[in-house]
Amino acid sequence: MIRRLKHAVGIRFSTKALARNPGIYLRQACRRFRSLGDLLDDLTNERRITIVQIGANDGSDAIGDLIRNRSDRIEKALLIEPQCSAFDRLVARIGDRSAVVCLNAAIDRQSGERTLYSVGPHSHKQLGDSIASFNRRHVEREICHATKICSDSGMEALIASEKVRTVTLKEAAAAAGIGRPDVLVIDTEGFDAEIVRMALEAVWFPKVIQYEHKHLKRDDRFSLSETLSRHGYYLWADHADVWGLRRHNGQAELRHTNWRGNAMNVRREDEANH
Repeated sequence: MIRRLKHAVGIRFSTKALARNPGIYLRQACRRFRSLGDLLDDLTNERRITIVQIGANDGSDAIGDLIRNRSDRIEKALLIEPQCSAFDRLVARIGDRSAVVCLNAAIDRQSGERTLYSVGPHSHKQLGDSIASFNRRHVEREICHATKICSDSGMEALIASEKVRTVTLKEAAAAAGIGRPDVLVIDTEGFDAEIVRMALEAVWFPKVIQYEHKHLKRDDRFSLSETLSRHGYYLWADHADVWGLRRHNGQAELRHTNWRGNAMNVRREDEANH
C-alpha cells in the first residue's frame, strides 16, 4: 500500500532497493525511469514478440495483461508454472490463445522430477500460493515472516510438498516453438539467478529481462547485475525485482564471440548501435 501511494505521487525512492543493489539503484537515478510495462509497450509497438515467463503463477501480472490486451502483438508466448492450483487459474485466465503455451512444470538443469515445497491448499486463503520453492527452508522463512509461526509443528501444518515435472530451458522453449525469446521474465522464489545463468549459457540475450532479486544472496545479486551490464543491459530495480533493456552488444558477448571466431560481425553491430 505504501509503495503504491509513493508511486502515485511520483516518489520512487526505496531504501530496500538501494540496500539490495546500490549499483543499479544509483545508476538508475541518472537516467529516465522505465517500468517493465513501459519497456514491453515500446517493444510491442516496434514488432511482434516472443515471451518466456518462468514462474507465471496465475497470470495476474504485466505479462498476463500484455497477452490479454495486446494479443495481436504476441508471436509466441511460453508461460511456465509448476503449482497445479496456480496453473489451473493461469489457463483459465489466459483462455484459448493459439500463440500461448502454458506448461505445468518447473525449470531445472535436468529434466525429470523434483520435490516442490509450497503453502498447503488449506492456507491459500491466508497466504496465497505464490510461495513455492525447491528449498524448504526458503518456504519456512517466508511463512514465518508472514505469519510469525516459526515452530516445527506450525510449519508442518502449513507446508505442502509435491513431486513436479522438471524440464530444461531449451527443452521447454523448443516444445513451444520458441528459439531465443525477446522477453524473459523470471519469478522463482530465489532460483532466479540460476535460471538467468541457464539463459546466458544458452546464448539467450532477450531484449527485455526481469528477475526477482529480493530472495537472492548478496553475491548473486551483485554478480548477476554486473554480468547483465557487461552484456549491454540498462537495468532498473525496486525492492523486489530487477528488469532491464538490452541497448547494445556488451563486452562479455564480444569476448564470447571472439572465442567462436566471429568477432568482426559483433564489432560491426556494436559500431552501428553506438
